[in-house]
Amino acid sequence: MIKKLERGDIEYLRKHPGKEGKTYIAKKIGDYYNGSEVTPRGLKLAEDIFRIMVRDVEVEVREILSESLKHSRDIPSDIVASLIEDKDSVALPFITYYSQLTNDDLIRILKLTSVERQMAIAKRKNLPYEISQYIVDQCPEVVVGELISNGSANITASTYQTIVDKYGASELIQQRLVDRDELPTSVIEKIVYSLSTELQKKLVLSYNLPIDIATDLIEQVKEKVTLRISEEYSSDHQIEELVHQLYSYGRLTPNLVVRAVCMGDLRFFEYSLVYLSNMPITEVRKILFNTPLDFMVRNLLRKAYIPKNMFPAVFSALKVIKDIRFDCKKSNRRGFIHKVIERILTYGASHDDMSETDIRYLVSKIS
Repeated sequence: MIKKLERGDIEYLRKHPGKEGKTYIAKKIGDYYNGSEVTPRGLKLAEDIFRIMVRDVEVEVREILSESLKHSRDIPSDIVASLIEDKDSVALPFITYYSQLTNDDLIRILKLTSVERQMAIAKRKNLPYEISQYIVDQCPEVVVGELISNGSANITASTYQTIVDKYGASELIQQRLVDRDELPTSVIEKIVYSLSTELQKKLVLSYNLPIDIATDLIEQVKEKVTLRISEEYSSDHQIEELVHQLYSYGRLTPNLVVRAVCMGDLRFFEYSLVYLSNMPITEVRKILFNTPLDFMVRNLLRKAYIPKNMFPAVFSALKVIKDIRFDCKKSNRRGFIHKVIERILTYGASHDDMSETDIRYLVSKIS
């Protein structure tokens, strides 16, 4: 049980100016101030002691006080200001954790242009949307990265767009965005696009690759990264949202769609056909798996504008899915892809209309 505060505690503090005595008082009043049995008189005594301690010449004492008060509520404004304006070792824990700071308080601190204090704000729990936007607009990249890593920070879709527009080429920001939970699909798609653009420049300038070869490599990077993102989604709604975003920007290409089914990403493939053929998902699934008639699948692929020379890869993948009842788990991906390639090679050996170039092309879309 925490002892109540008395006037004698102030006298004790004056008679024992060493760190040991001050530490004892700081912890005692911190516990009491945050307790449930604080009285109006005790509250006043505690705050008087705080005002003495924030002016203490020994920084260790002020650090202890900051630690004791950082989870408190309704601290007098003059004490709050003293702690915020102190040295970093005193101010940073308080800025990070004291929940009663207003948006105006936070903006004033951010304007100080101290990166350490800006970082402390970026780490705050449940950071408001307005402060997140201010950080993105006004603070350095490293602070924006800290904001993105703060899973509890509230960030709007428009703020995400600003992040990608300003820092789309930054590896730090890209990695932080990819690691963040529940990122909007519009942002994911823009990350992939900006990443591939920068990679293309690097391939052409640094490695002296011809532009057509660099472009082909970039397209493969974009496709593989997009499908890797798709693997992480657990619901049909998330998959459809990603496909819709790609379709809206004209990036739902036949190459990407075929690569998806050949890598075992069945739901991405299904929803791609929905958008490209303008047919409902129930009808697409019925045609793909509930009919023995290949010509119906061919008609569906034609409606989706999938090139004819890609049909063998699609049929090979669907055949493997049906034969092994593939469950689309990531642990099965590599074996699944190998089986699809084997099917394509077998298909090519038994069909005179498939050239060696066609086979190499289809295999390249998978590997």
